[in-house]
Amino acid sequence: MIVDINRVRTVYGWLINIANNPNCMTFPVALPDIQSIKNGLIKISHDIEKESPYFSQELFEMKDRMFVGYGTINPVVFGQAIEILKSLQQADNTKGSGVWDLIHPKIALVSQKLFEDGHYANAAEDAFVEINDRVKKLFMKVNPTASKIPDGHTAMNMVFSDNAPLVEFCDRSTETGSNIQKGYMQMLAGAMSALRNPKAHANITITKDDAMRRLMFASMLMYKIDEAIDYSEIQER
Repeated sequence: MIVDINRVRTVYGWLINIANNPNCMTFPVALPDIQSIKNGLIKISHDIEKESPYFSQELFEMKDRMFVGYGTINPVVFGQAIEILKSLQQADNTKGSGVWDLIHPKIALVSQKLFEDGHYANAAEDAFVEINDRVKKLFMKVNPTASKIPDGHTAMNMVFSDNAPLVEFCDRSTETGSNIQKGYMQMLAGAMSALRNPKAHANITITKDDAMRRLMFASMLMYKIDEAIDYSEIQER
């Protein structure tokens, strides 16, 4: 992948430093810092445009959605940008790697063959079905006496609740931690409502690029579930 890895690390470091500030959701980010981050994302987007057009387009669009108003953080977009920059750093250590090296193994297992065979809607659907199945199993793992297993967005809201989660992504005692929990709960629930069954919506066409963007999003969510399981010290099996 043709990318200035030092630039990626620099922008990633800026975002992490902001995220580690317990008041980051309360006080706006300084305008010079916002401009530096946006300029960095533009340059990274251009660097990887040919080798990784999916990441390139996502980062270029995120630069305008990451901050709202006078510098308030959009936590969902902010978290997505951090994950993409982290993936770019990981990919730099794997020479000759392609986009599938960045996709979560559980997602690749159910979606790669379908995608490569041109079944884009099925590939995208199965990725989010896999997330749904995993979260339902997590629900039963931590709540084995439950009489009913929730499904879809209901399962995401219950398992990763921002008020009383069964599984936590991080320390929720800080404002940053609370925002992270809420942000990923909302992303997971939204994915179940909007993306789990693209074939059900006759007016939506799933192109190759559309499908890959959804697979990358599903992969990011699956990796976050990995982190939540580790943080919550849950044994899946």
